[in-house]
Amino acid sequence: MGNTRRRRLDQKLPFHQRLLGGFQNSFGSPLANEARLSSKKDNGMSDLEAFINVLKCGFGTGCLAMPYAFLNSGWLVGLICTFSLGFFVLYAMHILLHHINNLGVQHNMPMISYRKAVELSIRKGPSMFHYLSKPFGYLVDVLLCVYHFGVDCVYVVFIAKSLKHLGDMYLWVWDERLYMALIASPLILTFLIRDLKSLVPFAIISNFLLITGYFIILNYLFRDLPEFEHLHAIQPLRNFPIFFGTVLFSIESVGVILSLGRSMRNPKNLMGTGGVLNQGMIVVISFYAIFGFFGYWRYGENTSNSILQNMPQNDFFPKFATGMFALAIFFSYALQGYVTVDIIWRNYLEPELEDRYLQTVEFLLRIALVIASVLVAIQYPDFSLLLSFVGSFCLAQLGLILPGIVDICLRYEEDYGPGRIFLIRSMLFICMGFAGGVAGTVVTLQTLYARYPVVRR
Repeated sequence: MGNTRRRRLDQKLPFHQRLLGGFQNSFGSPLANEARLSSKKDNGMSDLEAFINVLKCGFGTGCLAMPYAFLNSGWLVGLICTFSLGFFVLYAMHILLHHINNLGVQHNMPMISYRKAVELSIRKGPSMFHYLSKPFGYLVDVLLCVYHFGVDCVYVVFIAKSLKHLGDMYLWVWDERLYMALIASPLILTFLIRDLKSLVPFAIISNFLLITGYFIILNYLFRDLPEFEHLHAIQPLRNFPIFFGTVLFSIESVGVILSLGRSMRNPKNLMGTGGVLNQGMIVVISFYAIFGFFGYWRYGENTSNSILQNMPQNDFFPKFATGMFALAIFFSYALQGYVTVDIIWRNYLEPELEDRYLQTVEFLLRIALVIASVLVAIQYPDFSLLLSFVGSFCLAQLGLILPGIVDICLRYEEDYGPGRIFLIRSMLFICMGFAGGVAGTVVTLQTLYARYPVVRR
């Protein structure tokens, strides 16, 4: 009875709070206090610490695919759309955060999750749609699970391609799928670690390796730039969905951003024109635009889906950077996968199981998720297409469509503003997310199936 009660209490705490709380506790940061449902703000994050967290959640493997995204869009369209789409998503994030904060105050729930916010919002909308509150709540869980599972699939592909790149030079020429099968066991071992605090050293190592790797890449990007006239300013429209999904995958981090305001000493400093969120995301979006632009300028039509593949083959530092990125992503794999495990386990499996089966079933779930991610990567070993699919399918909904729906529902009993301006704004979010998400999902799925058919003739 005691264990069951404790599990029920744990379920009330959103996973990203426990995740960040575990990490920050290791550094003496007070996000851990938030994870224990403490209401004290005296030891909360400073604005600088929150700014650093915004930067950290914005940089990852998606950046390595930005030059390839510019290849698909053209340098002019790429620059314009990276900034416009980035700021559009940022605007939607502001609206979502505003409504979540208000819902928390109205319902006296200082720790409201994305799923709960969507459910409460739909219940405040038109009565004919109230029955959809639970299904939409489940949809949020599904999208978060698919997103983080998809990120792990991207990680498997990236690690395997990096190992193959180094193995072909120093060991044997093996198929990249063999490397995927070989790394399954090490990934399972890290994924079986149930205590997130035990993964903190891995997170520190991963961050250090990523920063060092990016410095090495930037050093090569600015060397010996070719003639600019040979670059395409605009590419065919049929290639744009790949760009759309890649940019969304790279800059969207709604799960982490939602937690920052509740963990700051001065939560009001997160929002606003000169707030921490805007400052951090402007830096992130600008870096992605610059990185993609110069990566495309440097390698032109030969730009690979990961910029690491364009680095000079005979130089030491590119090889070193490839190894560092592979290690960094390996150490990040379990952290991404914990989100999927947490949602499936705590919300759906754990409450239905007897105590004697809990540990066994949880271990089986973790092993199954790793094996599934490896199998998906083996079937579709394309870094950029998987990345674009995850961005188009999941993040278009989490970052654009659902914030628009939340805004429409919560303003239903109020006023949509002069000329229904707020309704038009929300419909614009939904339409852009739907159009870009559907186009990106369809194009990437068609391309994946064409390149890697399930049934080969």
